[in-house]
Amino acid sequence: MDFRRIEWIFLVVFVGLNIFLGISYFQAQQVDLATIKSGDAATITDITRDQIKLPRLSKKTPKGDYLASQANSALTAARTNLVKQQVSISEGDYQELQANLDVPITLKKNQELRQMKTFVKNNVYHGKEYEYAPALSNGERVVFAQHPQAGLIYDRRAAVTLHVSDNRLVSYTQTYLTKLNILRDHLSLMSEQDAVIALYRDNDIPNNSAIVSTQLAYSYLLDAKGSTVYVPAWYIGVKNRSTGNVTVKRVNAITRTVMKNRNDS
Repeated sequence: MDFRRIEWIFLVVFVGLNIFLGISYFQAQQVDLATIKSGDAATITDITRDQIKLPRLSKKTPKGDYLASQANSALTAARTNLVKQQVSISEGDYQELQANLDVPITLKKNQELRQMKTFVKNNVYHGKEYEYAPALSNGERVVFAQHPQAGLIYDRRAAVTLHVSDNRLVSYTQTYLTKLNILRDHLSLMSEQDAVIALYRDNDIPNNSAIVSTQLAYSYLLDAKGSTVYVPAWYIGVKNRSTGNVTVKRVNAITRTVMKNRNDS
């Protein structure tokens, strides 16, 4: 295939992506913001009437971008940089590194998270680029999300997942994103309060619950012609006050729509 044909295919794909993103952004801007704001106070009143406990929510509207990444082979270099670990790498839609520790690390009571943060920082390939992600973690796994300069990313393609057995850190898996391309930059995003209101209006916050966490991060949106597109999203932790169970919900911070959970997040 000659260079001109490759260049043409790339241009078509790029334009197609931007048309899709432009339509999404245009539709979001057609919402009557004045009407939304006038109803916010009444909605907050309804939320408290339904015995939903809220923290102090910010009304600040941050900025964000559409980002795109492509598969890479960066983790191949980790084989020679990691010591006291048995390392293997699987290839698929993206690279995943699996590492078993030669000597498992015993986690001390009340110091577990501090120990795991130190381990990731000092013993994982580009470990300083990852930070603890409580919204992605649970009793079976502890997840650290990649945080490059472009922003925090909550996705299985950009994570370190630690595996603990009998209170010992025994192994981990890692994925890694390299270059991130900005498709549309500095878009106005919904506020933290707007995200909670959107969830409530979508009937995604049950009565007698509590909002226990909020986090703005980049979330998987779609795959297109070899690229993965990410969109800013609010991750909202909703706790059932009867059972104590916490469910994390996502809201697209640009289109203001609830994103249904899927395996890619």
